[in-house]
Amino acid sequence: MIRVLLMILTLTASIGFNWVYATSSQQKTLSVEVFTTTDQIIQWESEEINKALRQKFDLQVYELDRIQLVEEALSIRLPLIPKQAKQIALQRIQQLDEQTMPGIQNAAIGLAKAMQYSVDRYPAIVFDGKVVVYGLTDLSAAADHYLTWREKNRP
Repeated sequence: MIRVLLMILTLTASIGFNWVYATSSQQKTLSVEVFTTTDQIIQWESEEINKALRQKFDLQVYELDRIQLVEEALSIRLPLIPKQAKQIALQRIQQLDEQTMPGIQNAAIGLAKAMQYSVDRYPAIVFDGKVVVYGLTDLSAAADHYLTWREKNRP
């Protein structure tokens, strides 16, 4: 039951995905989307690079495991009787706070985008919706890889 309700939230959030993508890709020179989990911290080399990169990049970080974490929290100590479990689960979902919902929406959009880009593992960093760098949690290093690749592949 919880999984069905969270999937509905996921679909609702992903419907807004196309608008968010279209808006964000027009604002800055380079779109950077990070696909990760809450236990993998994305890092920068230094604060100066952080500021410089943020000026050049439209950065979005998606924590893909947020829905699962919320689902696990909602499922804690549910009774074995399905009718009671359903009632309690619905009450818990209705009581989700304003801090939890953005994380769920972020994960839903991230999962939809990961499928669109055919991202099959994480961490993954997608540049301009076209090039994926896998396995790095250091955004500066991933950006270096991408920019080096881009320079070598320019016509």
